[in-house]
Amino acid sequence: MTTSLIVTGRPRRRAASPLTTRPDRFFLWACLAPALLAVIALQLYPLLNASVLSFREWSLTESTDPGGFVGWANYAQVLSDPVFWGAARTSLVITVCGVALQLLLGTGLAALLRKGRALHRTARAVLMLPMVIAPVAAANIWRLMFNSRSGSVNTTLSAIGITGPEWLADPFWSVVAIIIVDTWQWTPFVMLVISSAMLSIPQELVEAASVDGAGRWRTFRSVELPMLTGAFALVVTFRALDSLLQLDTVYTLTQGGPGYSSYTLTYYLYALGLRNFEISASAAGSWLFMIIVTVIIVMMFRLDKASREATS
Repeated sequence: MTTSLIVTGRPRRRAASPLTTRPDRFFLWACLAPALLAVIALQLYPLLNASVLSFREWSLTESTDPGGFVGWANYAQVLSDPVFWGAARTSLVITVCGVALQLLLGTGLAALLRKGRALHRTARAVLMLPMVIAPVAAANIWRLMFNSRSGSVNTTLSAIGITGPEWLADPFWSVVAIIIVDTWQWTPFVMLVISSAMLSIPQELVEAASVDGAGRWRTFRSVELPMLTGAFALVVTFRALDSLLQLDTVYTLTQGGPGYSSYTLTYYLYALGLRNFEISASAAGSWLFMIIVTVIIVMMFRLDKASREATS
């Protein structure tokens, strides 16, 4: 076939599309239009509605209907609230520490359990269990374990001579408790993604490095790790987004306490809108939160693009 193509010099014709005529394309868009309009309406209407509310005065404790326009007053109210900035700082700490731990532990477990032996497969299946538990149920389990008097965590620590802290009653340790629960539940996801990425690495490169005298660690660091950059970027993006948006774990485990010490941005918005009934201020905070998350995601994509260009 190749010879005949070279001799004749005729390019192979592409298969004709079944929708080449104008009536066919019109029929296609007519079929897609209702679904597209529904998706656009469902995506845009809540955002536009929240945007309008953020410029109006509306507190459910004063009125059941939105009041007049107040300009940027709701945004100024949120930005001048020290609880908002404390919640932003706590969200950043939980996200950075949690994602870093999950990346470290997940990559280590993926490297240790990459072989297909029965013991490794069983260990992977057991390690996946936390990921299938609902976050509310997982936080309830850990809430009992973090009990300073009867919880298993402090009981275990006292058995080895360590006095456990007041996990949920101390401003510092309550944030640490949230990071521990988040890491325990979502490290298996990181392990799953990195394991799949490791399987796609050509074994010829690993064997060539071994033949050249590279040890296991050096082979992993110099050959395999650079080829996992795309998987790392995917994991960091997904986990950072999920960590920033988490509400159920904070609500169940600490309810933002003690005081405002474990308030995250999502819990702050929940408390502002559904506890204090400040609907307009909550809408303004939601837009600020969306802008912050968008900036973080854009920065991540740019860092990922820069790292890909550096390694290529």
